Amino acid sequence: MTKKHHDPKGSKRPKDSPHVQQRLSSWPGEISATVYGVLLVVFAIIFIPIGTVTLDDANSVYESKVTYDSGTGSLCSISSSNEGRVCQVAFTFTKDVDGPFYLYYEMKNFFQNHRRYYLSYDASQLQGQLLSEGDVSLNCDPLYKNGSLLLNPCGLVASSFFNDVFQVNTGLTTVPNISIDDSDIALPSDQDALYKQVSGFQSFTFNSSVTPTEAASISCASVGLDDGCKTYTDPATGLSSKFLYPNDDTTQYLYEMYPNQISPLVGVTDQHFMVWMRTAMFPTFRKLYGKVEGNFKAGDALVFDVTANYEVDSFNGEKSLLISTLGNYGGKNVFIGQLYITIGALFMALGVALLLKQVVRKV
Repeated sequence: MTKKHHDPKGSKRPKDSPHVQQRLSSWPGEISATVYGVLLVVFAIIFIPIGTVTLDDANSVYESKVTYDSGTGSLCSISSSNEGRVCQVAFTFTKDVDGPFYLYYEMKNFFQNHRRYYLSYDASQLQGQLLSEGDVSLNCDPLYKNGSLLLNPCGLVASSFFNDVFQVNTGLTTVPNISIDDSDIALPSDQDALYKQVSGFQSFTFNSSVTPTEAASISCASVGLDDGCKTYTDPATGLSSKFLYPNDDTTQYLYEMYPNQISPLVGVTDQHFMVWMRTAMFPTFRKLYGKVEGNFKAGDALVFDVTANYEVDSFNGEKSLLISTLGNYGGKNVFIGQLYITIGALFMALGVALLLKQVVRKV
């Protein structure tokens, strides 16, 4: 019988209980080799089917890539920026494939993951705040001005925007009515919250009855804009607009950095720009350019006109164009399925070995 201690009032002696005195009952948790073997076999039975299904899905994805610029002498190589060289990239289908297809450009040996590179931007500026040089100089260092002009957006990421242009060559493509849809390629969070036109931006778009010449002759005040507005005609729709950026005489905006790629009406809300600003983890990466609807038969050709403006020869880079369908789990990635199958097979081998050892021992 355990003798209870009666401590005087005010004593600091711990309470005499199983919990405080660490006398709680415990279970050692010893698992036999047989149980280990059974568990490994069970895990193998789970992993191998998952890997098989995942691998089959990855193999069902159609993917094709053409490298069009890998240095001097390649299909569409350029030696300086903004050359505008036009070439054709053709994909010939080896089997019947139903769309939609997703069009990607792939970069090689471009280190978007360099710390000084991916930190060189100002989030508040991208969200539309009108900031001064002092406000952005720290975040955008080392590139926040072009001569005397303040860059908006500033930073290394925005100033290295990928500006090659891709269009379907309808004359050489064997399936009719094929085009690139780039209307929803950026993440919804980027479109909704992270990118806004600069505060103070004004615009007015005329209807189709107003010609570009007529639009240019219309005053800013007559369409409700401040003095100093400019005229722009959308080459895709033919519609003319008036627009005004604040501090335009002291600031270089995105549409002025890339006049052939960025419309002044959208600026930093251009979805190709949003996709580029999502910096990649590895030096070889691909980014979504658009979606192509259509079904192709074996032997059909899908041809793109490439306008090459982005120079990669100086850093031994490569540019490729890639088309891919999507499976139930995304693009073509056989690694995950192979990993599950490999681990499942290893579990099965170890589990069976342990169980056989136990059987032999009992015999």
